[in-house]
Amino acid sequence: MSDPKLAPPVPAPPCDPSRSLTPAGPARAGAMPAGSTMRAIQDRGRLVVGVDQNTRMFAAPNEENGELEGFDIDMAREVAKAIFGDVDRVQFKTIPPGRRIDVLLKNEVDMVVDAMTITCERRQQVDFSAVYLEDALRFLVPKHSKVQSLDDLAGKYVCVSSNTTPERRVAESKAKVYAVSDRTDCLVALQEGRVAAAYTNASLLESLREQDPKLEVTGPKTVEEVKGIAIPRGQDDFVRFLNAVLERMKTDGTWQRLYDTWLARSLGAAKPPATTYRD
Repeated sequence: MSDPKLAPPVPAPPCDPSRSLTPAGPARAGAMPAGSTMRAIQDRGRLVVGVDQNTRMFAAPNEENGELEGFDIDMAREVAKAIFGDVDRVQFKTIPPGRRIDVLLKNEVDMVVDAMTITCERRQQVDFSAVYLEDALRFLVPKHSKVQSLDDLAGKYVCVSSNTTPERRVAESKAKVYAVSDRTDCLVALQEGRVAAAYTNASLLESLREQDPKLEVTGPKTVEEVKGIAIPRGQDDFVRFLNAVLERMKTDGTWQRLYDTWLARSLGAAKPPATTYRD
């Protein structure tokens, strides 16, 4: 029998997906600390990064030379620069959104940079850097559509990438899930009339909208999602290292330069996201 004089247990604080580990102190490129995750990457000679290859502005082949380019690609190159002193010491491995967790669990890549939303659920499987981009969940629809929320799509098919936050939200609504492996498949499904809307992060939708002037992005602009670099669990030293790289990028103007180069034209002006740490 419990003692009535004992205070009830204090509930655990709610998870805040945006909070990460405090950045590590400076480390000289090419001289990573012995025994660290970064030293293992340095000794291998390349950083292996999982990315998308079909999302303009984030990660897509250059039309002239076929090289991957975009905001996420340049973010990965900055990490390579911090480890090796060379932005080209990266091996990019293209993966569909639905396999991002899988390739990390199997240690097939050192990290995933794919506008990946940080969630408490995902933190049970992988670790994340601090936030490097904030975003809203919106809809890609034919022009003049009146869709503004999932309630407006009750009984209709909504295209989402499989194993993503938007897929879960559609499944919890009265709309019907139309899941695809690649984001560009949503553009095709929408153009062919198989779905009433595509639903994901506004930044990703804008990359699709640019390919079809008959479409537009609608819905609330409230920030609901925060993006981070995902890595295998148990590598706290790498999380702290990545956070130090991000802090440097935010303070020396690199983040702003990359954002203005790749995203500002479609998403409008923005400043580096605020960072909070849990230790």
